[in-house]
Amino acid sequence: MKSYDQYLSLMDRYGKYLVTPSLKARAEAIGTALYDTAPGSIAADFTYPDVNGKEVSLSDFKGKVVLVDVWATWCGPCCMEIPYMEKLVKHYAKNKKIEFLSISLDENQKKWKKKLTEDKPEWKQFICPDNFQSTLCQEYDIDGIPRFLFFDKKGKIISLGAPRPSSSKIIEYIDQHINR
Repeated sequence: MKSYDQYLSLMDRYGKYLVTPSLKARAEAIGTALYDTAPGSIAADFTYPDVNGKEVSLSDFKGKVVLVDVWATWCGPCCMEIPYMEKLVKHYAKNKKIEFLSISLDENQKKWKKKLTEDKPEWKQFICPDNFQSTLCQEYDIDGIPRFLFFDKKGKIISLGAPRPSSSKIIEYIDQHINR
């Protein structure tokens, strides 16, 4: 394979035959090595459980622009962005063209769920307990948080370093991409 597109095509066709953890890990390593994170590239799909344990993937939101907040309860700057994220979600509440997701890198699910119970966020919440060793962090080169990933409605990367919700430019930034 010479490209991530070829990898995805082969995985769509033959991925169901990779049944052992070692085969899946080897295939994932090949995909990670081929993955290109440039804007306009196909987004690497990821799947994580929500608060109720339901597995949800990035690809489930194709057809919508998606802003992903990668954070953790132990990260002060991440928690400082929560009120701004709330305002952003409320600003776009009636707009069905955008979806907001938060993915926590917390290893402690009880602490994560407690924080969600306290804050009562009105956008989708997921947990990635593998922390910085996760596929998400490896494929998107995340080595620090908070990090905001932005994807278009076709499932392509707009930015892997989108402005924070606290930025004065975030609404203008989202608006310029939401109607494309």
